[in-house]
Parts: sequence; C-alpha cells; structure tokens
Amino acid sequence: MSNFLFTNANLVLEGFAELQPSFDVLVKDNHIHSVSSTPINCRDATVIDVGGRTLMPGLIDAHAHITGLSLSPKNVSYPASNIAVAAANYLRNSLMDGFTTIREAGGADYSIARLLAQGEIVGPRLFYSGRALTQTGGGADFRTPYELTDPCGHISPFSVMSVIADGVDELRRAAREELRRGASQIKLFASGGVVFPSEAHATLYEYSEAELSAAVEEAASRSTYVMAHVYTDAGIRRCLKAGVRSIEHANFAREETVAMIAEAGAFFDPTFISLAQRIESASETRLSSSIVDNLTHTISCGQQVYRWAKKYDVPIAFGTDLWGPEAQKSQVREFEMRMNLDSPTNIIRSATTTNAELLMQKGELGTIAPGAYADLLVVDGDPLTDLRVMLDPRNNLKLIMKDGVIYKNELS
Repeated sequence: MSNFLFTNANLVLEGFAELQPSFDVLVKDNHIHSVSSTPINCRDATVIDVGGRTLMPGLIDAHAHITGLSLSPKNVSYPASNIAVAAANYLRNSLMDGFTTIREAGGADYSIARLLAQGEIVGPRLFYSGRALTQTGGGADFRTPYELTDPCGHISPFSVMSVIADGVDELRRAAREELRRGASQIKLFASGGVVFPSEAHATLYEYSEAELSAAVEEAASRSTYVMAHVYTDAGIRRCLKAGVRSIEHANFAREETVAMIAEAGAFFDPTFISLAQRIESASETRLSSSIVDNLTHTISCGQQVYRWAKKYDVPIAFGTDLWGPEAQKSQVREFEMRMNLDSPTNIIRSATTTNAELLMQKGELGTIAPGAYADLLVVDGDPLTDLRVMLDPRNNLKLIMKDGVIYKNELS
C-alpha cells in the first residue's frame, strides 16, 4: 500500500457542527496516521491537494440488501450466478456513491465477503447478517398459502435472505449457524412488513420474549448483537425487553416506546427511502392502491417517530433498506428524505459516527482521526450546510478512498 498526504482540506470532524478549515491528513497504508491544522511533512507520501474542498469520512449504510434482482425478495428460484452478479453491481455502485461501509440486513454471506476480501469484486466494507431469522408465517416467510416447500422440496421462506426458525431451541440453532458462517450480527424479524404483508393475518409481533432473548444471548456469546426488523409498538417493546440493540424501521412506535429505546441504549434505524421508492415504482411493480396508501401512512408515522427520537436523544442510524439494483440508485436519497426532519450536521453524523458506534466500530470507522481506517471522501461543497451536495455523487464526489485505496480521483 501507499502513503497519501491530503493537504488544504476542510474537514468534517467529530464534535464540530461546521467544517474545520485548512487541515492536513496523513494516511499510511490503510489507516489515518495523523490529522493536523499545521503542515505535515512526509517525504514518502503522495501529496493530494484537496484545494479547499471538503474531506469527510466515508458513508455507512446501516441497512442494505445486496442480493436482490428485483423489488421482490422472493428470489429463491433465481440462479446463484445471477444473484452474485447483482450483489457485485450493488456493491460497486454503493462504493461509487460514497458508501465505504454497509451493514447487510439479510441475504449476503461469506462467499460475497470472501470475494470482497480477495479483491475479486469491488465494494464497501461488508458487515453481513447471513440469513435473517423469521418465524413460520413471519415477515420474511414469503410463501403464499398454497406454497409449502421450495423448488428443492425444502421448507423455506422462498428467499435467500431468510430462514424459518420456530421455538427457542430451533432459533438458537439457526442463530449459531449464521454466526458459524461468519455473520457480523444477527438479523431477525420481530413483526410483519408493510410491503409484503401476510395473506392471512399481519403480525403485531413475532417471536416470544424467550425466543428473542435466546437470539440476543447467542449473539452476545460471539461479542455481537441483534438487529430487528420491527414496525409495531408491541414488537419494539418485546425487542427492548430481550436486549435487541438495533431497532429497524419502528414506524408505528408510540412516544413512550421511543423513550424506552433511549433508556435501553438501543439504536433507531429509520429507512424512509425504501418506502418512498416503492411508492414511486408502484405502477411498474403493480402494487395495489391499498399497499401504496399503507406505505404513505407508514412514512408519515415514521417521521413522527423520528421527531420523538430527537426529543429523547435516541441514537439515530442511517439505513436505506433498498432491494435490487434499480432500487440501489436511490441510496443517497435517504439524505433527501431526512432534510426536513433534522440538521445536515446531525444527518451526516448518523451516516458516519453514529453508524460506526452501532456497528461496534467506534473510532475505527466514520471518523477522521489517528488510528481510524482510511475511508475518506473529497466532496465539492459543504454537506454540513447543504445536504444536496450528497445527492449528486457522480459530480460532487471528487475522490473516494476505502481502506487506503483510491477508487476514484477527479482532483486536478
């Protein structure tokens, strides 16, 4: 690896609401070596003059799905090679949009992580969940009433993103299996969904407290945690009692439950753009008007939950929950969805330092500080005053570095 010296850079620094001007940042191998407001001398470093532009940490998407070929997660019948190609494209495009880290929320596995690690495909750092855990008839059991088994004759959810597990013992076994296969965290479904609701009765909650606690215990035994897809108030409360760390979506939480999230020290990960993108593509994907109305209502409720989360100082993560290569094109639009809810500084913090802490990578990712990984972006514009610069990465991202390697450089 090479050493790089960034000069004349305005930094997004943790703890500051405004850009910090005229800094030098020295990268040695794949880590940040030093950050200084006075000139740094390093004879063996390649000098990159940022020219007064913004130097900021790489973005982190805390809720991504990379194994989709369409908007439907029901993809078990697709050839594995097609899924691998879709994942590779999703990863590359995410990196080119400035996301140097993603937490994959169901579908990715060790095979994709290995291709990334070996440099056979290009993309962000990958914290993958393996297969998400769902109960029979749960939010990630995509069978219709007449479907009992998959094409191979297995009892399956008809998706590579999930596995059906019922009861404490079966849930433990399923969690242990995903951890054995290298999952960075456990993902489970703790309520029904809003895009693909059950054709029978949508669940207000899924898994008993004993089942949820078993998953949390298995994750803790490997020094990691559980993230839960959960929209409903009842489901959120069950998750918090069981010790779930990461509450995904949470659109139908009541105010007192949001206060409970804060008290539990858990994280709230709203994913607005996935719902908006489903509405925008409804005619193309033939979503019913009732589902579209439900999605619109869900967004409105989630915006109120976001306001309560700010009120109670809940750590707010930055996730997108987009499924499929076409949907991925909207990844940066999560910034747009939050512009009327929060300040640019707070939203950038969600996508960097807050997400790093959520991923148990505080000080390693999402920050420009000595010892952190060299995941850096050079942005034309000031995202701390105008988030719109993040919506056009093709033109406004002038340099992308991940792990000390430059993947894009348009600085003259």
